[in-house]
Amino acid sequence: MNNNFDFKRFGHVLAKDWKDYFRNFGISLIVWSCIPILLWIASLVFDTTIPNGARAISIGCLVFSVLIFVPSKVYGNANLSREGIGFASLPATNAEKFFSMVFYCSILTPIIVGLGSWAVDTLLTLLPFGGFIDYIILPKHHLCLLIFTIGCTILMFSSIFVFGNMIFKKRKAGKTIAWVLLFIFVRTLIYQLCGFFEVRSRWLTSMSDTKIMWVNSLVCIVIASLFYYFTYRRIKNQKY
Repeated sequence: MNNNFDFKRFGHVLAKDWKDYFRNFGISLIVWSCIPILLWIASLVFDTTIPNGARAISIGCLVFSVLIFVPSKVYGNANLSREGIGFASLPATNAEKFFSMVFYCSILTPIIVGLGSWAVDTLLTLLPFGGFIDYIILPKHHLCLLIFTIGCTILMFSSIFVFGNMIFKKRKAGKTIAWVLLFIFVRTLIYQLCGFFEVRSRWLTSMSDTKIMWVNSLVCIVIASLFYYFTYRRIKNQKY
């Protein structure tokens, strides 16, 4: 097999991975998308109105939380000595396997959960009772940039757990979370000792919201690119 990227062969990999994706994670996607129902029930129980902002944040939390588990659920065997033989023997190049993994873990999953939970929220808003009064509508101001920033953030967050799935053998999600928390703790400690937070605060104050969003997007793209590169290298050099 040549090492070039072949779209026809890539389509076969997508089709094969779709079967594993739906079989291993299909029910979880439905459950995650329907979690807004619990928030709606809570509004009935406590006889309160849930603000649109809180509902939007809850949907965002659903999207980011599902990204933690999907790599290990769908591709959990990809780096295991015996169970990973099926992944290793796929008639596809490492690039085709990698891009299929990124598509399902980092692109399709957040789209399904994001749109699915938003659709459930909208249906609940149509009901004449409950605490969902108004529809969740994205602000028109800098909408394209906002969507771009959210997408970059999702890719960065997902890339970390996709990489963790290819590094750790067991308890992949938990170990990845532990290392991320350790890194954040050490980084925060260093930043605090160096006075970085004060400098950053003054720097952000001098910038407009638009520039801040562009900077955040650029940082997310750089971090995501690094983790995706390391993931690809791991797939390429994985020994079975």
